[in-house]
Amino acid sequence: MGTDIVVHFPSMPVSFLRHALLLALLAGCRTTSPTPPPPDPQVEELLQLLRAEPGDVMAMYDLAARYAVLGEKDASLRWIERLAELRWSFALEDADFGALAQTPEYRAVAARIAAFHPEVARSRPLFTLAQRDLIPEGITYDPSTDTFFVSSLRKRKVVAVARDGQVRDFTASGQDGLWGVVGMKVDVARRQLWVASCTSRSMENARPEERGRTGLFQYELRSGALLRKITLDNKPRPNLLNDMALSASGDVFVTNSERGGVSVLRAGAEALVPLVPEGTLPYPNGIALTEDGARLYVAHSRGIASVDLSTGQHTPVQAPSGTLLAGFDGLTLYQGSLLGVQNGPGRGRVVRFHFGADPTRVERAEILESGNPLFNMPTTGTVAGDTFVYIANSQLRRRGPKGELLPAAQLDETVLLQVQLQEAEARPPGGSARGAGLEAR
Repeated sequence: MGTDIVVHFPSMPVSFLRHALLLALLAGCRTTSPTPPPPDPQVEELLQLLRAEPGDVMAMYDLAARYAVLGEKDASLRWIERLAELRWSFALEDADFGALAQTPEYRAVAARIAAFHPEVARSRPLFTLAQRDLIPEGITYDPSTDTFFVSSLRKRKVVAVARDGQVRDFTASGQDGLWGVVGMKVDVARRQLWVASCTSRSMENARPEERGRTGLFQYELRSGALLRKITLDNKPRPNLLNDMALSASGDVFVTNSERGGVSVLRAGAEALVPLVPEGTLPYPNGIALTEDGARLYVAHSRGIASVDLSTGQHTPVQAPSGTLLAGFDGLTLYQGSLLGVQNGPGRGRVVRFHFGADPTRVERAEILESGNPLFNMPTTGTVAGDTFVYIANSQLRRRGPKGELLPAAQLDETVLLQVQLQEAEARPPGGSARGAGLEAR
């Protein structure tokens, strides 16, 4: 016969027993707590920059934008508020902040920041390109024929624009294996056009296996014939030849944004060789060679580097307190001054840096254009005589909910603006501008 087992519980309230039973049942159903997601590497990198330099306003802007992309609304707004406290003088680019830009909290602080943005209106329209979905990035000028060349990221081609506004395709879409077209330079003496091309999510007919490939294409200006191309693969890491500068001897200097360096193709050589080693500069982009051929200025995400071509050594360009040197796209030299399109920190502006005896130290920063309603991520410009001609609205940030570029019907015609440089220089610094400093005060 079996043995009956009787368990005696001490007297306790019924509610306590029910609570204990409920806890036991829940414990039986509970699963292991989910592992928290790993830290976002971009956030960690930006926080590290801010720990090293707490006043790095560019890092604050990038961090606010990154948090917005990650859906961390409160964290993004905290950093935007911090920029407002510092009187950040760049109107926010709504496209950098995704869905957050539609919220009342964002709009309120964005309006406060926009009030600090300087308004400088010196530019006039030069050309309007009717093809709405070009998504232009680079521009260069041939003084011999008075022709401008504009690159197209989306259409994978180069268009030529005559002074009378007539537009023609210099290359057909995808011709010679072109990917998205970025920086370009005319070699006036040799009657050639150098083109940098890279795979891009912006370009038509992109193939996943090509991502991270890039190349230099050399064309004859008169006939448009391809003379040669030098391509780089995507192994073991992506490459991105972005912008270039040409020397009088025919050397081609080019930034590799993905690899963080600068390479040179010597005249007559068949391969690129390093000038600034890979991993040296954070996302190098615009590049300009001084008139004497002694140094290069290289824009990168944290500032501008000066490269001494006799030694290969690079040093950061210094500027007056509060002047922001980060976030430039194209760079161009004009009579010893440096022109740049600054589109990294917000809605964009065109700036001119004046140097003194020291070519690595900016003595004065002059805003040439800011607050222009046509601006939609301006990118690069070129000097034509005493005029700076630049792309006002690349529309690179105009994308749908999945990051796709908008269809042509939802885009605008491309506008090229011009600003007279001698006229601008004659004006007193900031003389016609409200809040014309570059600083985040």
